[in-house]
Amino acid sequence: MRTTFQFAGTIAPSRGATPSDALATARNTMVEWLASKFPTALPAHAHDGASFTAEEHGQSIHAVAQKEHGVWTARLMQPDAPFMDRAAVAGRTWTTELALAVCDQGVRVGVRVLCASLPFADAPVAYSRPRVVVELAQHSDLRDVRRVESSPWRLTSLNDVADLYVLLTDEKRSLPVYLLTEAEPDRLGRSVRRFLLDEDYLARKLHGVGVVVTLPADLNHEWTNHVGKMWSAFSGAVRTYLPGLNFDEQRPHEHPLALAHRVLSFYRDGRGGETAFSEFLVEQALAYSAAKSVDWDPCVFYADAVQRDLDHSRKESPPAAERLRGYERKIVVLKERAELSVGLAQSYLDDLETHKKLLAEANDARKKLSYYATTLRDQLAAKTGRSPDATVTFPNNYADLPDWVDRNLAGRLILHPRAHRGLKDARYKDPALVYKALLALANEYRNNRLRDADDEEPRIAWERKLGELELRCDGSISPTRAGEEGDTYFVKYPVGSQKKRFIDLHLRKGTTKDDELCLAIYFFWDDEDDVVVIGWLPSHLDNRLT
Repeated sequence: MRTTFQFAGTIAPSRGATPSDALATARNTMVEWLASKFPTALPAHAHDGASFTAEEHGQSIHAVAQKEHGVWTARLMQPDAPFMDRAAVAGRTWTTELALAVCDQGVRVGVRVLCASLPFADAPVAYSRPRVVVELAQHSDLRDVRRVESSPWRLTSLNDVADLYVLLTDEKRSLPVYLLTEAEPDRLGRSVRRFLLDEDYLARKLHGVGVVVTLPADLNHEWTNHVGKMWSAFSGAVRTYLPGLNFDEQRPHEHPLALAHRVLSFYRDGRGGETAFSEFLVEQALAYSAAKSVDWDPCVFYADAVQRDLDHSRKESPPAAERLRGYERKIVVLKERAELSVGLAQSYLDDLETHKKLLAEANDARKKLSYYATTLRDQLAAKTGRSPDATVTFPNNYADLPDWVDRNLAGRLILHPRAHRGLKDARYKDPALVYKALLALANEYRNNRLRDADDEEPRIAWERKLGELELRCDGSISPTRAGEEGDTYFVKYPVGSQKKRFIDLHLRKGTTKDDELCLAIYFFWDDEDDVVVIGWLPSHLDNRLT
């Protein structure tokens, strides 16, 4: 059993209409779609919003209406059928679950598709979006924070840029956003579309699955000001901003960036270029819709709705024969739910085991590369008689700092995503000193942490470097006081996890609270990977005294 599609959204009632009116409109849209998928006509009362059942040639539709709860739900079950150029797969069944529920914002909508395969039906499972989602969007004001539309959102003003930032950081957003930036034909050396990809075609293919946004070149600077260089995109690049985005807790590479040359040179399955890359984005969006976590509340799918009906009827003390039929029906429903849960649990377990193996392999490769890099540095130092860091240059701006860290300090020092964000508003007057301080942490400080207990030279070298840079290193704040400051002195680490790590140390220069004159670099030591983790820079973090 595998989930192949999920969508949850909200329908806002039209002006003058009630949530019940919106529910009726959405229900009619769903019933019409069900009728188009079924080989025979549905019962007449199906169009009146009542519960109904239809079965024909191994296909079935079951719908439950609970008007007292403002709920309607239906389940369509069908055997696999030919799809595009793919033949039908024997032993494979598709289940489409539809759900509507009145809520404070109007009507909550839930759509999910499940694929069940017998052991011998091992052909790849195709992901696709059921047409009913498009029809709901066409006939009502269907929203996922923003209205679900089949056309791209074309940014044209500073207000649009601000609205995009609000959308990306909204915790309720469940659809990926695909930002297409204006290309530079002169730099690419060829004639291309304005945004490389056909934004109208892509928006139609991603209708109900993702949001396509176009960013013209004259708004590039404004967008970069909002999110920082590492989170931005420009010059024809395509960026995917996934739901759950947190600029302070995630790394930019968790939200894929494809530069223009990658889009143009993309090749897969005998196809290449911009069209192939568009199809790749659609496939990725559909796969994401199947795997993401969804909050369905207050929607109730068919099995749960049936159980609610059975529980309610049992409380009303019906005749014994009717109670017996109710118990028999409940057993059937509970068995269906159990089979569904077991099937899904097994597929999730299989996916989890696969991801665990991939993660273990990636961590092993990372540690080997880190060890290899350290060995090469030591060999280079032994051969030349000087540190490889001797040739490192220090830019006089903060925009280049993340790239500089990746190039020069990889395996020794990490910029936490929150530190990336701190650079956006950096005001300290001497950027070069910040670079030198980070190099000292990656070199002398790290060597001091890794030294043998009886080797004093790394400690002396670290103290000498602090004096040379006129810096002091001490604790950031006491753990007790840090707890009084909320999350100010904590970051989630490892990045992507929910574990909190106390930023217990900092480098300082200056005593004034003027961010142009006072430098503060907050960090902690990761003794598992032997790296320095920068949690914030270059300004002083607030506490109750400041």
